[in-house]
Amino acid sequence: MRSEGASIKSLKLSSQRLLAVAAYAMVWASLLYSAFTLILKQADIVPYLYFAIVAMILGILASLSMERPASMKVFLGLSTATIVLLFEEALLNGLHPDAGLVLALAAALSLSSAGSIPKLREEVRYALQVTGLVFASRLAFIPFPQRFLTVSTAPPSIYTLIISVTIAFMVVKRISLTRVGLTPGQYSIWKQIAIGASIGLLSGLIEYWILKPEPIQLAGDSLQAILYVIIVMTVFVGFGEELLFRGLVQESYQKVLPAWSAILMASIQFSLMHYGWLNPLELLFAYGMGIIFGYSFWKTKSLTAPITTHALGNIAMFIIAAYPHLMLTPTAIGLMAMIAVVLLLPVLPWRRLSELKMRALPPLKKEYWSKAKKHFHEIPMTANRLLQTMRESVSRTLHKPEETLPLSDQYPPTSTAIGVCPDCGRVLTGGEIYCDVCGRRLLHRVRS
Repeated sequence: MRSEGASIKSLKLSSQRLLAVAAYAMVWASLLYSAFTLILKQADIVPYLYFAIVAMILGILASLSMERPASMKVFLGLSTATIVLLFEEALLNGLHPDAGLVLALAAALSLSSAGSIPKLREEVRYALQVTGLVFASRLAFIPFPQRFLTVSTAPPSIYTLIISVTIAFMVVKRISLTRVGLTPGQYSIWKQIAIGASIGLLSGLIEYWILKPEPIQLAGDSLQAILYVIIVMTVFVGFGEELLFRGLVQESYQKVLPAWSAILMASIQFSLMHYGWLNPLELLFAYGMGIIFGYSFWKTKSLTAPITTHALGNIAMFIIAAYPHLMLTPTAIGLMAMIAVVLLLPVLPWRRLSELKMRALPPLKKEYWSKAKKHFHEIPMTANRLLQTMRESVSRTLHKPEETLPLSDQYPPTSTAIGVCPDCGRVLTGGEIYCDVCGRRLLHRVRS
């Protein structure tokens, strides 16, 4: 049984892993190329279906290559549910909408029934039931009449029903708010909001460039319309989707799969929910943003950063679509980039940077210190010996032996020579303790 917080292991580089990364990079590059080709040719829904199949298979293989799951049966079962979700989205968004609704209903009931099998572990049953909620969310717009689902009323109506079903599921299963991420988390809430807002601004700009929606005409008061969009995108869309895909789906997968596999699997399902845009680049973009949402949820143990990023990305895309002549200018884009950078400043580890000090030298050991002290005291004695040696060499070079010279040539006639230095041959006149030439101490004081 895995613990609640699955860990993300560091991926060690090896020849096999590098080869796998290179292969994935080449295939993803071909997918991007095919996505541009589909956009330019404006193909039907079938090529989009093929594109989504290849992208989803690559995502499943990537989650499998990160770390091998403990139970391959569980991994294959969740992967099969993801494949069924792909076909349900393809049918629902163009091929056969009625068949898509039937498949969504059948999958929701089947997964709920499978989650009640007593032989399965509790974590597996919980993961299957949560996956059934994903299919049930596609049935949310059935109770509403088509004439009621306008651009302004559809999001709050549909997401209110989805959030209500999700909360009811949490109440029945007695799931704590902390478990699904409705908590401040392990980091400062302001830092989570700051980094979420920074990524959200840039993601909104990128998503607008991918979708390029028609300019939105704001009816009535523009400020009131923008405030309405902010409330809908934050309270309904951002909160509802993150509570479902991160708080329930990813968290339940983390109990039965490695953390990276859980993040990638939930991100694939999240990207498939954007199939209705009929844009391959949007599928890849939603998949990448799902990985960012999932990793931030795993890292912070909170939905604060994912909801902020998700909501602000949608808000930014809406404002750009409402005012493209103002928001798409180089000045506005540069200002958005500057704001994104400024929002990242509170996230930087300023306290750690201020506490950086120069690395001090390691303390000397006791025996090293005693040896250094001994050598320090021996410095004067060594210097005296060196000076004495220098004097001896100079005296032997410049002076001749005193015995060969007459006494009258060495000293004044009044002095009397009574001894000779045994080292340099200096004639001593009496009373000396040291020779005045070589500095040698005399063994016996010369008496006058």
